Amino acid sequence: MIMGRRSTSAGLAVGLAALVLVLLSAVHLTQGTSGMGFGDLLGLVAGHARPEVLDVLLGSRLPRLAAGLAVGAALGVCGALLQSVSRNDLAAPDTLGVNAGAHLAVVAVAVADTALPLAPTTVVAFAGGLLAAGLVLAISSAGATNPTRMILAGSVVTLACAAVTQTLQLVDQEATVGLFAWGQGSLVQSGLANVTRLAPVIVGGCVVALGLSRRLDVLTLGDDTAAVLGVGVRRVRTVAVLVAVLLSACAVTVAGPVGFVGLVAPTIVRLLGVRRHRGLIPAAAVAGCVVVLGADVLTRVVLGGSAGVDVPAG
Repeated sequence: MIMGRRSTSAGLAVGLAALVLVLLSAVHLTQGTSGMGFGDLLGLVAGHARPEVLDVLLGSRLPRLAAGLAVGAALGVCGALLQSVSRNDLAAPDTLGVNAGAHLAVVAVAVADTALPLAPTTVVAFAGGLLAAGLVLAISSAGATNPTRMILAGSVVTLACAAVTQTLQLVDQEATVGLFAWGQGSLVQSGLANVTRLAPVIVGGCVVALGLSRRLDVLTLGDDTAAVLGVGVRRVRTVAVLVAVLLSACAVTVAGPVGFVGLVAPTIVRLLGVRRHRGLIPAAAVAGCVVVLGADVLTRVVLGGSAGVDVPAG
């Protein structure tokens, strides 16, 4: 009976979060520097809007909204996977150095004066994030059995990568001038191209993560128990970490390194009572979107429409 009530409460909470996400998305579309408001959007739906409204919507508002949704979903699922495989509620792409490693790799390529299209940039970010995560595991050496040591190792790697990144940006400011705002987590987009190209990768990563749900549930019982029940512990952990780093790389490619989201989104979902990964993973994606869009909406409500350009969402 208690478990049934908890499941019902968790389902209601997740449904409420989805409703909040829809409302935030609607408000998000009305914010900006062009003066296009809710009435203009209603006019567009009704078919009698000003011609420039559609241009603003497609050129600025929708790309920014799509970027926020993509980044929030990717980081939410990434954080859920990392926390599950490490059994550490503080594990996240920013606390384990994944975001910092991906950021460093992209900046290093820019300093090397190598112009890459979107897909290779994602590959570079993926490689950098994977190397950083591997370095954290190597330094901690205790893996999931010592969460404190892992987080300390992640903090060291994050600080080291950030220091090298800033040094590279100072050494070659001309090559990295376009990366300063992006490096703070900017949702500003020049169109839908970046998001639409990476959307299949993010959706595919989320689907793979959802496919691991049952194995991740068993993994929470302990390595020995999971092995007895027929779960390949090392294989599941490896796939989960690779998917998490790939999702983080996609988020970094779209908007730069955005912290906090991968840490707080899964935590919020768990506090709502969602424990099984079949519900945890999609709920973490929704929570991540709510956090990212909520931050962006609140910034522009408090500071005005121009803050969307001056103050990065990260």
